[in-house]
Amino acid sequence: AVVSTQSTGEPWIAGLWEPLLRQISSLPREESLSAKLAALSITTVPTVAAPIKQIYNLEWEGEWEHSFPHGVDKLLRPFSDSSPFYPSTILTMSALTSDDRVKQTYELGISVDASYGPGDSFGLLCENSDTEVTALLSRLSLAPHEHYRLTVVEGVKPRLLPKHILLECTPWYALKYTVDIHSLPKKALLKYLAECCEEQKEGDVLQYLASKEGSSDLNELIYSRGLSLLELLTIFPSCHPGLGGLLQFLPRLNPRYYSVSRITQQGLKFVFNLITNTRHPATPPLPGVCSSWLNSLLPGATLYTYRRKNDSFIPHLPGRMILIGAGTGVSPFLGFLDAASTSDHVTLITGNRYRALDSLYEREFREHLSSGKLSVWHRAFSRDEVREEGGESWRYVQDVIRGSPGPELVKEITENVASVFVCGDAKGLAAGVWEALIEGLELHTGRSREESEWYLKEMRTVKRYCENIWS
Repeated sequence: AVVSTQSTGEPWIAGLWEPLLRQISSLPREESLSAKLAALSITTVPTVAAPIKQIYNLEWEGEWEHSFPHGVDKLLRPFSDSSPFYPSTILTMSALTSDDRVKQTYELGISVDASYGPGDSFGLLCENSDTEVTALLSRLSLAPHEHYRLTVVEGVKPRLLPKHILLECTPWYALKYTVDIHSLPKKALLKYLAECCEEQKEGDVLQYLASKEGSSDLNELIYSRGLSLLELLTIFPSCHPGLGGLLQFLPRLNPRYYSVSRITQQGLKFVFNLITNTRHPATPPLPGVCSSWLNSLLPGATLYTYRRKNDSFIPHLPGRMILIGAGTGVSPFLGFLDAASTSDHVTLITGNRYRALDSLYEREFREHLSSGKLSVWHRAFSRDEVREEGGESWRYVQDVIRGSPGPELVKEITENVASVFVCGDAKGLAAGVWEALIEGLELHTGRSREESEWYLKEMRTVKRYCENIWS
């Protein structure tokens, strides 16, 4: 139980918060966290779980004797035997937006060895930033290029071993390429960190946050603020975890996935937004791991990619299609239209914030409209009032479906057997389009809601309703 500081606490908690508050207040904009902790006092000793079982022994073996060529070492990471990563070179990089009122969006052109087509996507190995890795190594008092060897503790079952961990490596490589140092700390990691505290009081707090009794405070004080490992280690200065334990409890640095926007003679192009993760108001925003890294690269740099199988998002050509996307979700449809012919019937519905600031690929879509590859183009703008022909204005792509184009769109789906492709945010765009189409089927065909939803589900089953969405 957690009550106000005016309650009488157990002896073990006496004086607990003062040294922590000094550390917390040194973090940028953490005044509210400091105040929250100051208002708390733990009055019951949390249930202590069994000690954390470590699965690695770590031995240091001096400086790394041989230096891997940069890039070749990445291929040693055992992500997937069935989908090997190949080196790709950045050929071009251009900004698609420039105004501060919209997201910074970039297009990268890269060389690829694998064969790609419209609708394909690929996995990209990303890296943690040099600055953060250097800071973490300094906090852990680790020499970046010291050679270590991990051995498995006797009796540990093979299924417990993380597949991404290299048993022979250096701290720099391990923290930069293999583990996610930005991930929210799981309770197992907190328990391990508690065991690594020299100050008993700090260990008690971490043990409390990892306990059942401390779940609400864990959510409020750590998870809601999105605190990273490095930030936690700043708050708990007596905590000195070992590298072997961190490698055991930190999750894998996963590949990031991108959709192919266009196939070129040299390779492919794709689009990404420069991401800034907004956290708690008292916690500074955190740059996106992959997008900030991509933004730091220059033409000539090497990436590692693999083709991601996505047979459910391949354009149905020749044929009739309705393509619906917002933001960077419009980018795959450029490849669809490149592959289409004037005998196909393609309806495109796009969503952006401002017509003048972030209408991605407007020139290219207009060229396809002029050539006849694109039959109909409806546009929605969420931040400005731009009226299309007929005097209507739409904020979101689902508003287009509910507007005057609705009857023709429903006719395309039900009578002309057009396939529907949706690309963008799962919670907003995809859910909104799904609901708008159900309403359209109800309104324009006389079906009940249940019949309309069943119709869309059948379309999805036979791959006439296809989605490339993300959360």
